[in-house]
Amino acid sequence: MGKIITMIACIFILCGCAHYSAYENFQRDKKLRLDFAKKHPELSPEIRQAIVEGKILPGMEQSLIRMLFGEPDETYLSETGMFEMWYYEGFAFGFDKEGILVKFFTPEEMSMKKKKSGR
Repeated sequence: MGKIITMIACIFILCGCAHYSAYENFQRDKKLRLDFAKKHPELSPEIRQAIVEGKILPGMEQSLIRMLFGEPDETYLSETGMFEMWYYEGFAFGFDKEGILVKFFTPEEMSMKKKKSGR
């Protein structure tokens, strides 16, 4: 019984070490990005090229961000409804009232924000 518990604990530890955020997965897997761009000819050439290059551009729609990164962990809608934030593990997106991306908050920007707020 003790060996089984030890094996299960090891599996959980190893799984934790192999964890990547959705953004890291997006950055690492160029083939996945290329396949996605090929499967979505309805996207503009500029947007498809950005995806292939692993870039996030202002002007991308919420539906595209959802397809690329899945459902957000948290969302925030401003009181006026003029701005919406989608939070993922380590990164975030800011959209205007039309659901168009206006700001991508990179993991670096998010970690700097945490450091600043901790003071």
